[in-house]
Amino acid sequence: MFATASSLPSSNSMTSVSNDLSLSIKAYNIYGYFTVAASVGIIYDWALTFEQEVELFWKRRWSLVSILYLSIRYVGIVYVVLRMLSMSPHVFRVCFF
Repeated sequence: MFATASSLPSSNSMTSVSNDLSLSIKAYNIYGYFTVAASVGIIYDWALTFEQEVELFWKRRWSLVSILYLSIRYVGIVYVVLRMLSMSPHVFRVCFF
């Protein structure tokens, strides 16, 4: 009925859980840093090459290749924006605090 000393969690197992939790939090923070960096890189690339994209794709006659290129490019950008929005509480905490 009563807990014996052998049935209680030892300080070693509690330390192990604490260390695992600490590592998980650090890994999640590092994941957030890389997500922000990759997202900024993709959006920056889009901003730099948008003028060339307009000249080479939007003003020309549409072909299968141009449709594939634009769909892949904009699906990627939409994915990045949605990913950043899904992580927004974590991203704002990492970037600003």
